[in-house]
Amino acid sequence: MVLRKATTADTLPPVCGAAFVTSVIMYPADVVRAICMSNPGTGAGAALKGFVEAHGMMGFVKQGLVAEVTRATLSRAIKFFIFPISHRKIYGREVAKGNPFTKGTAGAAATFPEVLAISPLENIKLAAQLDKEGRFKGSADIARHILKTRGFSGLMTGYAGMQVRQCLWTGGYFMSLDWYKQQLQPVAGSGLAGDVCSGFLAGATGVALNCWTDVCRSIVQKEALAATFDPELPRPSALAPLNPGPFFGKAAELMRTRGLSGMYAGVGPKMVHLGGSGAILAVLMPRFQTSYYAMQGIE
Repeated sequence: MVLRKATTADTLPPVCGAAFVTSVIMYPADVVRAICMSNPGTGAGAALKGFVEAHGMMGFVKQGLVAEVTRATLSRAIKFFIFPISHRKIYGREVAKGNPFTKGTAGAAATFPEVLAISPLENIKLAAQLDKEGRFKGSADIARHILKTRGFSGLMTGYAGMQVRQCLWTGGYFMSLDWYKQQLQPVAGSGLAGDVCSGFLAGATGVALNCWTDVCRSIVQKEALAATFDPELPRPSALAPLNPGPFFGKAAELMRTRGLSGMYAGVGPKMVHLGGSGAILAVLMPRFQTSYYAMQGIE
């Protein structure tokens, strides 16, 4: 059989498959992360206990699962699909011939379409995860409420913070992944163990860079959602989500009042969430691609 050459589009199905599996596996960790970060000072154990008391174990299925799996799958699929294209367009060479700087900056650049696509789902998911009072009856109800009270721009709340967050995590991940693989090869080898360890460390490196951004944007989004229930508050302008002022203002306030520990609230659950995600993706991406290419007769 004559194998055909792979095209850019051929990378999309295995990327989407790996992103979907990762999103489902890591959802419980994302719930705990979201609660800890939007409520600085709340520990992982207390966050988990409070969530289960409010929603039961089925809350992990009902409270934002669809929105989060859709968001995370879309997010990872877009970034991993665009990353090699971004590297090629910016630096004129394939990722394999790049260095940590070119990979990191190309990864950061790949997040701009990603964040535009996932912002509405990010807001819907966070609203579901924080809905202790049971005000909403699912993702569609949350979307209707936000559109009614704030318009489409309400679904983009926190965009500036999310963009900074994604740039830092994705840049950190792609910048360090291959470097970790090289450093760990004498110990872990170049197989499954090496992929797991390097993927986790690369994901954790991204968290070390971006944890503070997730805390601040979570608080901004939580406060904006609470404001939708107060008809006395003025409706923000359509361009408000693009204004980075509230995000950096919240960062300054948090640093002043709670210090570095406040800025890195929930860093443990986030390390588990994104370190684990990085490990799973590092394992699944190449293996899904190899299997898919073999089935489709692609080289």
